Amino acid sequence: MVSPEHIDAQKLEDQQAPSSAVEQQVSAGVETKRPWLKPLMRGAAIVLSLGGGFAIAWTLATAPSVANDFGVLALLVVLILEAVSALLCQSWWAILYVPLAFAAGELLMWYLIPLVISPNPLAILAIDDGPLGVALWAIFGSLAAICGASAGAAIGVSIDKARK
Repeated sequence: MVSPEHIDAQKLEDQQAPSSAVEQQVSAGVETKRPWLKPLMRGAAIVLSLGGGFAIAWTLATAPSVANDFGVLALLVVLILEAVSALLCQSWWAILYVPLAFAAGELLMWYLIPLVISPNPLAILAIDDGPLGVALWAIFGSLAAICGASAGAAIGVSIDKARK
């Protein structure tokens, strides 16, 4: 036979909030439903950044009207592209490897342009200043990539923390 005090104690235990260990198990269970999602998003971020660096450098090197008239717009595109890439990563490491992927895309373009268009890539360079224009683009493009990646990583990490 069970005493009435024992029944009242069981009712109080049932009404208490779950412990933090139970909450951690629930959040871990949510993450294990899609373990492939984070690596897929990080891979997509790297591909987006690599392809974006290639496409923007190709456009600036081969289209004179775009390079001379829309250079600042290209920096804005780099800023947004890198922010989206870092947002997909949802990690502070994105500040490091997203701009590096962008730079690798630009370097890949400089190695492929002699194979496709001309043996001398600076001969077809659309930027009026030639090598000086390339140096300025490297400096300002890198700064835009790092700023965009920093902003995107901050937003991505806060979203990741809010989800947990």
